[in-house]
Amino acid sequence: MRFPKLLLMAAGAVACSVAASVNAWALSYGLEPKMVAPGVYVFLGKQEPFSRQNGANIVNTGFIVGEELILVVDVGPTHLYAKEMIDAIGNISPLPIRFAVITHHHGDHAFGIQAFKKVNTNVLMHPDAKELLAQEGTTLFGFLEIQIGLDWTAGTQIDMPTSLINTQRVIDLGQRPIIINPYPKGHTSGDLVIYDVTTRTLFAGDLVFNGRAATIPHAHIPTWLDHLESLEKQEWDRLVPGHGPLLSKGQVLDSTRDYLEFLQSTANDAVSRGTTLAEIMTTKIPAPFDKLATVNSEYLRSMTTLFRQLEDQQFNTSAPNN
Repeated sequence: MRFPKLLLMAAGAVACSVAASVNAWALSYGLEPKMVAPGVYVFLGKQEPFSRQNGANIVNTGFIVGEELILVVDVGPTHLYAKEMIDAIGNISPLPIRFAVITHHHGDHAFGIQAFKKVNTNVLMHPDAKELLAQEGTTLFGFLEIQIGLDWTAGTQIDMPTSLINTQRVIDLGQRPIIINPYPKGHTSGDLVIYDVTTRTLFAGDLVFNGRAATIPHAHIPTWLDHLESLEKQEWDRLVPGHGPLLSKGQVLDSTRDYLEFLQSTANDAVSRGTTLAEIMTTKIPAPFDKLATVNSEYLRSMTTLFRQLEDQQFNTSAPNN
């Protein structure tokens, strides 16, 4: 059957229009800051894995506005995300974005550094996080490109911080002190936590996941559990996790703690019994952990990591000394 030329041209025009509209939608994160306390704003990420549909918009980022300066917490997964952050912040306040604190080196938190350096922002990071970003950034970015597509990552370049923090530091944004504390060897070897004294708001980065399976490729779980206990003892009215909804005063950090303990005990038991990794992978995830967002994929990745670590420990312990 032959279609009239005009009909084919019309169909082609419609297809191009649809493709253009889809692409236009895909290339905008549509970031909308939510004010969670006076002068404190959060961009809430989706409770999803990285995908072509979300452009890796799965992370909570935010900013704090003082009387003179603005401080940003994490810069997102791509150059485009960071540019949209900068534009959204400008719609809230004309003050300069003087500081951006990167809670750790993972790409969804750190790959937007370049955009902020272009607007003369001082980008702060723990020294261990910088080292890991330099060592692993290219590999992590390659995985990101595969997962979300090259159009989302266009213009993104791995960039380094301008300043390093390995001890407590207080930054004044103008009648608004911000306390930055290092929490090493937890979720990663170089985590930072940001506390707004004025509103008692704590940005915990990926030391806290809420309603989502924690990721552990760079974690030291025993120290991470100690950090959670320390965070619970601090005086905060609201806590912004790296992923998931905010936590308010009185809520505990059991979602993260219980899941980490479950992972560690499951791996320990499996290795002690001689269970194979393949057998672990077929084990049903028990409640309540089976309800966590992204748990099916993250459980497999986490158990692979822990299983290999424990096997290496056993091998090193049993190996004869020369």
